[in-house]
Amino acid sequence: MGEGGHIIFLHLSGGRATQVDVIPASAHQELILGRANSAAVRFDADADREVGRFHACIRLARGSRPLEIHDLGSRNGTFLNGDRLSAPAPLRSGDVIQLGLGGPAVEVILSE
Repeated sequence: MGEGGHIIFLHLSGGRATQVDVIPASAHQELILGRANSAAVRFDADADREVGRFHACIRLARGSRPLEIHDLGSRNGTFLNGDRLSAPAPLRSGDVIQLGLGGPAVEVILSE
């Protein structure tokens, strides 16, 4: 992913279904996903109770290091394309992240 690229999060379900977040990749080393006000990708604090305040993070690609998704010890787990994460995993355009089983899901799109 180029330095000028963006990460687009299409909210597929949950309290923000149909909404979109567009984040410049060059502005961050990592992106927090959660209900906290400081999270880069925020979820609805009332509707998305499966989501922790600091649920997961995406570490951005630098050099040869790939973009990765990490669960931050969440109680309800982080799922990538339907599989529960037990370790950091590479993240690719078109992948779907779900926060908690039955929780909100977002599709990740990487744009140059």
